[in-house]
Amino acid sequence: MTRLLLIILISITSSYSIYGQVAQINRFEMEKKNTDDFFTVAPAGELGLLIIRDTNKEFSFKERAKGDTWEVTGLDTTMTEMWKHELSIAYGHSFKAYDVADSRLYLLFRDGEFEKNDYHLITIEIDGGEVNTYDIENEVALDLSHITVVDGVIVLAGYVRYSPTLVNYKIGESKFEIIPGFFKDRSDVIDLRSNNNGTFNVLTLEKGYGGFFIRLRTHSKDGTILFEREIEMMQDHKVLSGKTTGFIDGNIAITGTFGAKNSYYSQGIYFAIAKPEGQPNVVSYINFTDLEHFFDYMRPRRAERIREKVKRREVAGKDYDYRTRLLMHDIDKTENGFLVSAEVYDPRYDRTNRTEFQNSYFDNTQNYNFTGANYQYVRQPNRLVNVDGANHFEFLESIVLHLDKQGKLKWDQSLKIEDVEAASLAAVTDVAKKDEQILMLYRNEENISYKYLVDQDSSIQATEPIKLNDEYDEIKHNYDLIGGTEYWYGNHFFVWGYHKVENKVAVDVDKRRNVLFINKVRFE
Repeated sequence: MTRLLLIILISITSSYSIYGQVAQINRFEMEKKNTDDFFTVAPAGELGLLIIRDTNKEFSFKERAKGDTWEVTGLDTTMTEMWKHELSIAYGHSFKAYDVADSRLYLLFRDGEFEKNDYHLITIEIDGGEVNTYDIENEVALDLSHITVVDGVIVLAGYVRYSPTLVNYKIGESKFEIIPGFFKDRSDVIDLRSNNNGTFNVLTLEKGYGGFFIRLRTHSKDGTILFEREIEMMQDHKVLSGKTTGFIDGNIAITGTFGAKNSYYSQGIYFAIAKPEGQPNVVSYINFTDLEHFFDYMRPRRAERIREKVKRREVAGKDYDYRTRLLMHDIDKTENGFLVSAEVYDPRYDRTNRTEFQNSYFDNTQNYNFTGANYQYVRQPNRLVNVDGANHFEFLESIVLHLDKQGKLKWDQSLKIEDVEAASLAAVTDVAKKDEQILMLYRNEENISYKYLVDQDSSIQATEPIKLNDEYDEIKHNYDLIGGTEYWYGNHFFVWGYHKVENKVAVDVDKRRNVLFINKVRFE
């Protein structure tokens, strides 16, 4: 009997070592120059990766005007360079947004700082690198908040005198077109997303006579409304964020965070299913105290005190509302329901001078959260979370919730985030599915940390050093606040950031180099 148990344990351990490990299978390095400003890496699925950077290198137009040079590099899935372009951006043009869709990169610039200024669009075909440019006339004073691309049509959302407004641009046309539709004044756009079927969703938070509600609209790419539904929310639950799915079984799912009135802190997650007119919507609420693993990132004694307080309140017939900051990720459909992921974070407001990025957006004259390296568009985060004064963000924990088809909680898991700060409010952990298993990964300075959820009760968690190109390479310095982790394709992720690397032995490499690095990571 003892021998049989030993064989079973060895078998389990062996299977976990095969299926629960990661391999860093490729690494790419690019010189980081002191003049570099904006820098980010964007995934394009099996087409590869895109490196986008503002080199801050000036050029002249007939010696009369100076501008800026942006550089875009395309890598294939083996991390081999496919093409590289230097893009001349005229003086006065400000970078406003980018998106990757339809096998293209879209870069959007505005000619000046006023909201009614015209725009300049650059598109790059990922397969082949063909570049096209377009000048767009603009007559709308749009305070930009969101961007998405639907079958080659760019859709922008924002505010005109505090009222939500949508515009679109069809490639090759001369100007933006306003998308018709009534929005209540002083309501908030909380989500805009493409559904990958020629339609897009816009989600707004609005106030009626009976209180607040969220309104979901689905449009065709030309702006025609195909689906519209109001979803009433509990009036003592203030909506702070929202994410939508495309149509699933004829319905659209929505998830986000809620808090108490007059508070910017989340106390739980709501989940809604918007059904066709005539059918009742489904809305459920999950408090953080309902989750088994939510407090795992805390010190054990503090977590235990909170759990005991929750039990005492339950015995007394009262609720205990724990409040924190939570950044929602997108919803993912599973075979039996939905996968919802998010991250606990703290905004930081310290005014200490950071000198690592002089001559960049992170110098002493700039606010860190204006346009950090992971920003997809300038107007992030949404104003409901009220973190405009923060100059960076500390991330504490990644959580995963598995919900059934009606939005009821089945189970939850978490991964503690160790010592990670970011310049912008963008996810530092990414979560993906492999069959019905869940993969979680983030970069922590010189390491990557990951968790492989086999099922509700079984998981494998580990940390390993970031792999370097040469056995004699040594990381001498990590640049704070820059870099990240994203799911790429299949069972592959990538991590990226800045390193100062030293090698005193190898003769065919520089002894010291500052590099942008990208490591391709595969879950085995």
